[in-house]
Amino acid sequence: MKIIAVTRAYAAQYSDPICFDAGETVRVERGDPEYPGWFWCRAASGREGWVHTSFLAATAGATTSVRAYSARELTVAEGERGTLLELLDGWACIRLDAGDEGWIPETHVSITATS
Repeated sequence: MKIIAVTRAYAAQYSDPICFDAGETVRVERGDPEYPGWFWCRAASGREGWVHTSFLAATAGATTSVRAYSARELTVAEGERGTLLELLDGWACIRLDAGDEGWIPETHVSITATS
């Protein structure tokens, strides 16, 4: 387990993020030129957002999700601490010590310890 510290504040950009379970149909719209490996997608629920290729069976058209996903971002303050859950092409999924879980840019965290 990797312990992290937030090094820069970040404000969540999307209030109603895409989320889906494994096996759901997802429509891939386009790739992200700033963060290769991420794709703008629409779930069956109508929610849209960025999804990493590792959650998708394909990266064009209608595809199936290979694992559950939520694009929930966190609003964080510098100095907050937590645990790194996953690191994917420029984004870190973290669980703050306060319990909130979600994504922030990798540039906003540093690994402080490994346990």
